[in-house]
Amino acid sequence: MKLVSKREFLAGGSLGALGLGVGSALAAALKNPAEVAVVGRKPGTDALGRTLKAMQEASTQPPPNRLAKFTKLFLTPPGYPNAIATDPEGRGFWVAEQRHDGRKEAVWLLDFKGKLLDTIYQNTKDCTGMTIGDGCIWSACEGAAEFNHPDPPIDGVFQTDIKSGQQVSRRQIPFGPANDGGSSHGMAWENGKLWLAADRMGCLMKIDPNTWQVEYMFRETRLPQFATRVHGIEYDNGYIWQVGGLQKPGTYDYRGYTAGLVKYDIKTGQVVETITLPQGIVDMHDVAVHNGELYGVDAGEHPGWSIDIPQFQHKAFPPENSPTGGYVFRIDLV
Repeated sequence: MKLVSKREFLAGGSLGALGLGVGSALAAALKNPAEVAVVGRKPGTDALGRTLKAMQEASTQPPPNRLAKFTKLFLTPPGYPNAIATDPEGRGFWVAEQRHDGRKEAVWLLDFKGKLLDTIYQNTKDCTGMTIGDGCIWSACEGAAEFNHPDPPIDGVFQTDIKSGQQVSRRQIPFGPANDGGSSHGMAWENGKLWLAADRMGCLMKIDPNTWQVEYMFRETRLPQFATRVHGIEYDNGYIWQVGGLQKPGTYDYRGYTAGLVKYDIKTGQVVETITLPQGIVDMHDVAVHNGELYGVDAGEHPGWSIDIPQFQHKAFPPENSPTGGYVFRIDLV
Protein backbone atom coordinates (compact mmCIF):
# COMPACT_ATOMS: atom_id res chain seq x y z
CA MET A 1 0.00 0.00 0.00
CA LYS A 2 1.25 3.43 -0.87
CA LEU A 3 1.77 5.67 2.14
CA VAL A 4 0.07 9.03 1.88
CA SER A 5 1.73 12.16 3.12
CA LYS A 6 -0.10 14.71 5.22
CA ARG A 7 0.19 17.23 2.41
CA GLU A 8 -1.38 14.78 -0.07
CA PHE A 9 -4.18 13.91 2.35
CA LEU A 10 -5.10 17.52 2.98
CA ALA A 11 -4.95 18.26 -0.73
CA GLY A 12 -7.44 15.52 -1.47
CA GLY A 13 -4.96 13.24 -3.21
CA SER A 14 -5.55 10.59 -0.58
CA LEU A 15 -9.20 10.17 -1.48
CA GLY A 16 -8.53 7.90 -4.41
CA ALA A 17 -5.50 6.27 -2.85
CA LEU A 18 -7.50 5.17 0.15
CA GLY A 19 -10.20 3.70 -2.05
CA LEU A 20 -12.98 5.60 -0.28
CA GLY A 21 -14.90 6.31 -3.45
CA VAL A 22 -15.48 9.95 -2.49
CA GLY A 23 -16.60 12.13 -5.39
CA SER A 24 -14.85 15.15 -6.74
CA ALA A 25 -17.40 17.49 -5.11
CA LEU A 26 -16.31 16.44 -1.64
CA ALA A 27 -12.69 16.60 -2.62
CA ALA A 28 -13.25 20.16 -3.76
CA ALA A 29 -15.06 20.91 -0.51
CA LEU A 30 -12.01 19.90 1.50
CA LYS A 31 -10.09 22.52 -0.44
CA ASN A 32 -12.83 25.16 -0.16
CA PRO A 33 -15.79 24.34 2.14
CA ALA A 34 -17.69 27.35 0.78
CA GLU A 35 -18.07 25.57 -2.57
CA VAL A 36 -20.11 22.66 -1.13
CA ALA A 37 -23.22 22.00 -3.24
CA VAL A 38 -26.14 20.94 -1.02
CA VAL A 39 -27.82 17.93 -2.60
CA GLY A 40 -31.49 18.61 -3.23
CA ARG A 41 -31.33 22.31 -2.34
CA LYS A 42 -33.84 24.36 -4.33
CA PRO A 43 -32.78 27.60 -6.03
CA GLY A 44 -33.52 30.71 -4.01
CA THR A 45 -32.85 29.10 -0.63
CA ASP A 46 -30.06 29.50 1.85
CA ALA A 47 -27.35 26.90 2.52
CA LEU A 48 -29.75 24.90 4.68
CA GLY A 49 -32.51 24.94 2.08
CA ARG A 50 -34.65 27.52 3.85
CA THR A 51 -36.68 30.35 2.35
CA LEU A 52 -37.55 33.52 4.19
CA LYS A 53 -41.24 33.11 3.32
CA ALA A 54 -41.43 29.61 4.80
CA MET A 55 -39.67 30.74 7.97
CA GLN A 56 -42.04 33.69 8.39
CA GLU A 57 -45.08 31.46 7.88
CA ALA A 58 -43.79 28.93 10.41
CA SER A 59 -43.18 31.63 13.01
CA THR A 60 -46.69 33.08 12.64
CA GLN A 61 -48.63 29.82 12.48
CA PRO A 62 -50.81 29.79 15.61
CA PRO A 63 -51.17 26.66 17.73
CA PRO A 64 -54.54 24.87 17.70
CA ASN A 65 -57.20 26.53 19.82
CA ARG A 66 -60.21 25.04 21.56
CA LEU A 67 -63.20 26.80 23.04
CA ALA A 68 -64.37 26.05 26.56
CA LYS A 69 -67.31 26.70 28.82
CA PHE A 70 -67.28 26.77 32.60
CA THR A 71 -69.45 25.67 35.49
CA LYS A 72 -69.44 27.47 38.84
CA LEU A 73 -68.92 24.97 41.66
CA PHE A 74 -68.80 26.92 44.93
CA LEU A 75 -67.68 30.09 46.65
CA THR A 76 -64.54 29.93 48.77
CA PRO A 77 -64.47 31.39 52.28
CA PRO A 78 -64.62 35.21 52.19
CA GLY A 79 -61.48 36.74 50.69
CA TYR A 80 -59.68 37.10 47.40
CA PRO A 81 -59.05 33.45 46.33
CA ASN A 82 -56.10 33.97 44.01
CA ALA A 83 -54.41 30.53 43.71
CA ILE A 84 -55.58 26.92 43.57
CA ALA A 85 -53.87 23.50 43.74
CA THR A 86 -55.17 19.95 43.98
CA ASP A 87 -54.54 18.21 47.29
CA PRO A 88 -52.04 15.33 46.72
CA GLU A 89 -54.09 13.11 49.06
CA GLY A 90 -57.25 13.64 47.01
CA ARG A 91 -59.19 15.51 49.70
CA GLY A 92 -60.06 18.49 47.53
CA PHE A 93 -58.45 21.80 46.59
CA TRP A 94 -56.06 24.07 48.43
CA VAL A 95 -56.98 27.71 47.76
CA ALA A 96 -54.79 30.66 48.79
CA GLU A 97 -56.11 34.14 49.32
CA GLN A 98 -54.39 37.43 48.57
CA ARG A 99 -54.81 40.49 50.76
CA HIS A 100 -53.74 44.11 50.43
CA ASP A 101 -54.10 45.12 54.08
CA GLY A 102 -51.05 43.33 55.50
CA ARG A 103 -53.07 40.87 57.60
CA LYS A 104 -52.25 37.15 57.65
CA GLU A 105 -53.22 35.35 54.45
CA ALA A 106 -55.14 32.07 54.62
CA VAL A 107 -54.70 28.89 52.60
CA TRP A 108 -57.89 26.85 52.80
CA LEU A 109 -58.31 23.13 52.19
CA LEU A 110 -61.78 22.68 50.66
CA ASP A 111 -63.37 19.41 49.63
CA PHE A 112 -64.68 19.08 46.09
CA LYS A 113 -68.04 20.52 47.17
CA GLY A 114 -66.53 23.52 48.94
CA LYS A 115 -66.64 22.34 52.57
CA LEU A 116 -63.84 23.85 54.65
CA LEU A 117 -61.52 21.12 55.96
CA ASP A 118 -58.50 23.07 57.17
CA THR A 119 -57.02 26.57 57.30
CA ILE A 120 -53.33 27.47 57.42
CA TYR A 121 -51.99 31.01 57.65
CA GLN A 122 -48.78 31.96 55.86
CA ASN A 123 -46.45 34.95 55.91
CA THR A 124 -46.92 36.02 52.29
CA LYS A 125 -48.02 39.54 51.39
CA ASP A 126 -50.52 39.54 48.50
CA CYS A 127 -50.12 35.86 47.60
CA THR A 128 -50.12 35.47 43.82
CA GLY A 129 -49.04 31.87 43.27
CA MET A 130 -49.27 28.62 45.26
CA THR A 131 -48.70 24.88 44.96
CA ILE A 132 -48.45 21.84 47.25
CA GLY A 133 -45.47 19.46 47.44
CA ASP A 134 -43.44 17.40 49.92
CA GLY A 135 -45.90 18.10 52.72
CA CYS A 136 -45.56 21.85 52.30
CA ILE A 137 -47.39 24.84 50.88
CA TRP A 138 -45.18 26.77 48.45
CA SER A 139 -46.37 30.31 47.81
CA ALA A 140 -45.09 33.43 46.14
CA CYS A 141 -46.32 36.96 46.53
CA GLU A 142 -46.38 40.45 45.09
CA GLY A 143 -45.69 42.56 48.12
CA ALA A 144 -45.77 45.79 46.13
CA ALA A 145 -49.57 45.37 45.89
CA GLU A 146 -49.88 45.73 49.67
CA PHE A 147 -50.99 49.04 51.17
CA ASN A 148 -48.01 50.96 52.59
CA HIS A 149 -45.58 48.22 51.68
CA PRO A 150 -41.94 48.44 52.74
CA ASP A 151 -39.08 49.10 50.35
CA PRO A 152 -38.19 46.58 49.06
CA PRO A 153 -41.61 44.92 49.20
CA ILE A 154 -42.17 41.47 50.71
CA ASP A 155 -41.53 39.18 47.74
CA GLY A 156 -40.07 35.70 47.43
CA VAL A 157 -41.13 32.07 47.78
CA PHE A 158 -42.49 30.98 51.17
CA GLN A 159 -42.41 27.33 52.28
CA THR A 160 -44.91 26.43 55.00
CA ASP A 161 -45.19 23.01 56.65
CA ILE A 162 -48.78 21.72 56.42
CA LYS A 163 -48.75 19.66 59.63
CA SER A 164 -47.30 22.31 61.92
CA GLY A 165 -48.37 25.42 60.05
CA GLN A 166 -44.87 26.83 60.58
CA GLN A 167 -42.77 28.58 57.97
CA VAL A 168 -39.83 26.45 56.85
CA SER A 169 -38.07 28.89 54.52
CA ARG A 170 -38.34 32.04 52.49
CA ARG A 171 -36.13 32.44 49.42
CA GLN A 172 -35.95 34.91 46.57
CA ILE A 173 -36.57 34.02 42.94
CA PRO A 174 -33.14 33.44 41.28
CA PHE A 175 -31.28 35.85 39.00
CA GLY A 176 -32.47 38.98 40.75
CA PRO A 177 -31.40 41.25 43.60
CA ALA A 178 -30.55 39.36 46.75
CA ASN A 179 -33.29 41.09 48.77
CA ASP A 180 -36.03 41.16 46.09
CA GLY A 181 -36.08 38.64 43.23
CA GLY A 182 -39.50 39.86 42.15
CA SER A 183 -42.95 38.34 42.23
CA SER A 184 -44.44 35.15 40.82
CA HIS A 185 -48.01 34.85 39.57
CA GLY A 186 -47.95 31.06 39.28
CA MET A 187 -46.43 27.98 40.90
CA ALA A 188 -46.64 24.23 40.21
CA TRP A 189 -45.15 20.99 41.54
CA GLU A 190 -43.58 18.30 39.33
CA ASN A 191 -42.31 15.16 41.09
CA GLY A 192 -40.15 16.94 43.64
CA LYS A 193 -39.39 19.99 41.52
CA LEU A 194 -40.85 23.47 41.79
CA TRP A 195 -42.06 25.41 38.76
CA LEU A 196 -42.74 29.11 39.01
CA ALA A 197 -43.63 31.97 36.71
CA ALA A 198 -40.86 34.51 37.28
CA ASP A 199 -42.64 37.80 36.57
CA ARG A 200 -39.56 40.02 36.48
CA MET A 201 -37.95 37.86 33.79
CA GLY A 202 -41.14 36.84 31.96
CA CYS A 203 -40.26 33.15 32.03
CA LEU A 204 -41.22 29.81 33.52
CA MET A 205 -38.51 28.40 35.75
CA LYS A 206 -37.92 24.89 37.15
CA ILE A 207 -36.08 24.85 40.48
CA ASP A 208 -34.71 22.14 42.73
CA PRO A 209 -36.35 23.14 46.04
CA ASN A 210 -33.51 21.65 48.10
CA THR A 211 -30.54 23.31 46.40
CA TRP A 212 -32.51 26.26 44.98
CA GLN A 213 -30.70 25.77 41.68
CA VAL A 214 -32.50 26.50 38.42
CA GLU A 215 -32.61 23.38 36.26
CA TYR A 216 -34.48 24.68 33.23
CA MET A 217 -36.35 27.75 32.04
CA PHE A 218 -38.17 29.08 29.01
CA ARG A 219 -39.96 32.31 28.28
CA GLU A 220 -43.68 32.85 28.71
CA THR A 221 -45.92 32.99 25.68
CA ARG A 222 -45.87 36.02 23.41
CA LEU A 223 -49.13 35.06 21.66
CA PRO A 224 -51.24 38.20 21.21
CA GLN A 225 -54.37 36.70 22.79
CA PHE A 226 -52.47 36.49 26.07
CA ALA A 227 -50.75 39.85 25.74
CA THR A 228 -52.72 41.64 28.47
CA ARG A 229 -52.00 39.24 31.29
CA VAL A 230 -50.38 35.92 32.17
CA HIS A 231 -51.01 34.41 35.57
CA GLY A 232 -51.23 31.04 37.37
CA ILE A 233 -49.68 27.76 36.20
CA GLU A 234 -50.15 24.01 36.75
CA TYR A 235 -48.13 20.92 35.79
CA ASP A 236 -49.99 18.23 33.82
CA ASN A 237 -48.12 15.08 32.69
CA GLY A 238 -45.25 16.65 30.78
CA TYR A 239 -47.04 19.92 30.08
CA ILE A 240 -47.70 23.17 31.88
CA TRP A 241 -50.95 25.12 31.70
CA GLN A 242 -50.80 28.87 32.21
CA VAL A 243 -53.67 31.29 32.65
CA GLY A 244 -53.76 34.25 30.29
CA GLY A 245 -56.13 36.77 28.85
CA LEU A 246 -56.71 39.74 26.58
CA GLN A 247 -58.42 43.04 27.31
CA LYS A 248 -60.06 44.26 24.12
CA PRO A 249 -58.69 47.68 23.17
CA GLY A 250 -61.00 50.48 24.23
CA THR A 251 -62.63 48.47 27.02
CA TYR A 252 -62.01 48.91 30.72
CA ASP A 253 -63.91 46.22 32.60
CA TYR A 254 -64.90 42.55 32.61
CA ARG A 255 -67.10 42.91 29.52
CA GLY A 256 -64.11 43.43 27.26
CA TYR A 257 -61.94 40.68 28.72
CA THR A 258 -61.37 37.18 27.34
CA ALA A 259 -59.67 34.67 29.62
CA GLY A 260 -57.91 31.56 28.40
CA LEU A 261 -55.21 28.97 28.90
CA VAL A 262 -51.98 28.21 27.11
CA LYS A 263 -50.37 24.75 27.17
CA TYR A 264 -46.57 24.36 26.98
CA ASP A 265 -44.50 21.28 26.24
CA ILE A 266 -41.99 21.43 29.10
CA LYS A 267 -39.25 19.73 27.05
CA THR A 268 -39.21 22.47 24.41
CA GLY A 269 -41.12 25.37 25.95
CA GLN A 270 -43.27 25.47 22.82
CA VAL A 271 -46.97 26.31 23.00
CA VAL A 272 -48.87 23.26 21.75
CA GLU A 273 -52.45 24.36 22.40
CA THR A 274 -54.57 27.26 23.61
CA ILE A 275 -58.03 27.41 25.17
CA THR A 276 -60.44 30.33 24.99
CA LEU A 277 -63.18 30.99 27.54
CA PRO A 278 -66.27 33.12 26.84
CA GLN A 279 -65.70 36.86 26.68
CA GLY A 280 -67.06 39.08 29.41
CA ILE A 281 -68.52 36.48 31.78
CA VAL A 282 -65.55 34.78 33.42
CA ASP A 283 -62.18 35.79 34.83
CA MET A 284 -59.48 33.34 35.89
CA HIS A 285 -56.47 33.76 38.16
CA ASP A 286 -55.11 30.23 38.55
CA VAL A 287 -55.60 26.69 37.23
CA ALA A 288 -55.58 23.20 38.79
CA VAL A 289 -55.87 19.70 37.33
CA HIS A 290 -57.82 16.87 38.94
CA ASN A 291 -58.56 13.52 37.25
CA GLY A 292 -57.70 15.00 33.88
CA GLU A 293 -60.12 17.92 34.25
CA LEU A 294 -59.25 21.60 34.51
CA TYR A 295 -60.41 23.85 37.33
CA GLY A 296 -60.04 27.56 37.89
CA VAL A 297 -60.45 30.17 40.59
CA ASP A 298 -61.20 33.88 40.37
CA ALA A 299 -60.04 36.27 43.08
CA GLY A 300 -62.55 38.85 41.89
CA GLU A 301 -59.79 41.43 42.12
CA HIS A 302 -58.72 42.14 38.55
CA PRO A 303 -56.30 45.10 38.40
CA GLY A 304 -57.96 48.26 37.14
CA TRP A 305 -61.56 47.02 37.02
CA SER A 306 -64.20 48.91 38.97
CA ILE A 307 -65.39 47.38 42.24
CA ASP A 308 -68.65 49.39 42.19
CA ILE A 309 -70.83 46.63 40.71
CA PRO A 310 -73.57 45.55 43.15
CA GLN A 311 -74.45 42.25 41.48
CA PHE A 312 -70.90 40.90 41.92
CA GLN A 313 -70.75 41.37 45.69
CA HIS A 314 -70.99 38.50 48.20
CA LYS A 315 -71.79 38.67 51.90
CA ALA A 316 -68.65 39.07 54.07
CA PHE A 317 -66.41 39.22 50.99
CA PRO A 318 -64.26 42.21 50.10
CA PRO A 319 -65.44 44.18 47.01
CA GLU A 320 -65.48 42.00 43.88
CA ASN A 321 -65.21 43.17 40.27
CA SER A 322 -65.99 40.18 38.05
CA PRO A 323 -68.92 37.81 37.50
CA THR A 324 -66.98 34.79 38.80
CA GLY A 325 -65.23 36.57 41.68
CA GLY A 326 -64.79 34.28 44.70
CA TYR A 327 -65.71 31.12 42.80
CA VAL A 328 -64.01 27.84 42.06
CA PHE A 329 -65.22 26.53 38.70
CA ARG A 330 -64.72 23.62 36.31
CA ILE A 331 -63.55 24.20 32.75
CA ASP A 332 -65.20 22.02 30.10
CA LEU A 333 -63.69 21.84 26.63
CA VAL A 334 -66.15 21.99 23.74
